[in-house]
Amino acid sequence: MVNYKVIFQLMIVNILRVLLIRKLMELFLPAEEDEIKKIRIGYVCYYLLVMILFRIFKISALYGICNYLGIAGLTSFYRGTWKKRIWVSLAVFATDLACSLAVYFAFSHQFIVNLQAVQTLLLLICVTIISRTSDTAADREIAFDKRQTCILIAIPAAGILILSVLLYGGYQGMTATLICVSTLIINLSIFYLYHMMAENYRNLRENDIYRQQTFAYQNQLDVIMESQGRIRALRHDMKNHILALQMLLQKKDWEEACRYVDSMQDFMANPSEYIATGNESVDSLLNYKLQRANEILEMVEARISIPEKLMLHTFDLNVVLGNLLDNAIEAAHRTQEKRLKVMIKLEKGVLFINIRNSCQGIADGKQRGLETTKEDASNHGIGLGNVRRIVEKYQGEMELLCKDGSMETDIIMYIKEM
Repeated sequence: MVNYKVIFQLMIVNILRVLLIRKLMELFLPAEEDEIKKIRIGYVCYYLLVMILFRIFKISALYGICNYLGIAGLTSFYRGTWKKRIWVSLAVFATDLACSLAVYFAFSHQFIVNLQAVQTLLLLICVTIISRTSDTAADREIAFDKRQTCILIAIPAAGILILSVLLYGGYQGMTATLICVSTLIINLSIFYLYHMMAENYRNLRENDIYRQQTFAYQNQLDVIMESQGRIRALRHDMKNHILALQMLLQKKDWEEACRYVDSMQDFMANPSEYIATGNESVDSLLNYKLQRANEILEMVEARISIPEKLMLHTFDLNVVLGNLLDNAIEAAHRTQEKRLKVMIKLEKGVLFINIRNSCQGIADGKQRGLETTKEDASNHGIGLGNVRRIVEKYQGEMELLCKDGSMETDIIMYIKEM
C-alpha cells in the first residue's frame, strides 16, 4: 500500500534540500538576470530527476552518478569558467553526500523520512557556516590559475572517493560515521580556503590598481612639470613676443600676426597632455593610458566632458576606466586597424562612458564577458566582473556589443554633481 503521507513528507524534505543546493551554488557562481527563469526550470527538473531516481534505485552508484551529473548540469546556467564549474559541482556534491552518509551510517543504514530530514538539517547547518565565511558578491567573480584550481578540485574529489569506498566497501558503525564527519569538515574547509584565496586575490588586485594609480599620478606630475617649463620659457620671452606682435600689427600684417599667435599656442601645447579637464584623477589616469595607446595604436580619439569634481570614489573610477581601457588597448593592438575611441561625459548626474575599439576573433552580438589573452590570467587585471559590481554600486548599466570588427562598451552610472 502506498503511503502518501510519507511520499508528501519526502517531497517537502527534498524541496528544502534542492533549495539549499541552489543557495550553496549561488554563493560561488554568478547568475545573469535573464537566466533566472531557466535556472528555476533547471532546479525543478533536477528535483524531479532526484525524486524519481531515488524511488527507483535508492542509494546506489547509479543514483550517485546521476545526482552529480544533475548538479554539474545546473552549473551550466551560471556564469563562470568550466574549471570553476567543475570545482563548484564537486564541492556541492561532496558536501551533500557527506551529510547524507554521516546520518546514514550513524543510524544503521536506515533510509526513512526522519533521517532524510536530519540530513537536510545537517546540510542547512553546513550552508549557513559556508555563507557566513563567504563574501558572495566578490567571491562569485574570482577565477584562479590552473595550479590553484587543481588544488580546489582535488580535495572534494578525494572526499567523494573516500565516501564511495565507505558506502560500497561494507563499512558501518561509528568508524564510518566519524570518517564521514571528518570528510565533511575537510570539505567545509575547502570553502574557507577558497574564501581566503579570493580575499588574497582581491588584495593583489587592489594593490595593482593603486600601483597603476601611482604611475598615473607620476606621469601626470611629469606632464604638469613640462607644461610649467613651457610657461616659464614663454614668460621669459614674453617681452620679445609682444614687441614682435606690435610691429606686425603696426604694419597691418594680420595674417602674419595670426600665424605668430598660433605658433605661440603650439609652443604652449604639451604633446603628453591628451586630457585636461581639471579633474586630477581622470586627467592622470587617462593621460597615462592614452600615452600608452598612442605609442602602440594608429588612431586614438578621446572626447572628455566632465567637471573638475565628481561624486565618484577615485578607486572605483580607476577600476572601471583602467580595466576597460587596458582591455580595449590590448584588443585593438592585435588588429590591423589599431583603432580606439573614448567618450566620457556627465549630464544631469548621469556619467556616460563609451569605449570603442577594433577587435578580431569575437562573434557579433552582445557579449557577457571576454576572456583575457594574457598568460597569467589570475594576476592581471581585475576582470569585467568587478567593473560590473562597481557599475551596479552606482545603480548603472553596462553593455558590450561587437559588430563588424568593432567592440563597443557602453556604461552609465548615476552620480551626484558637485
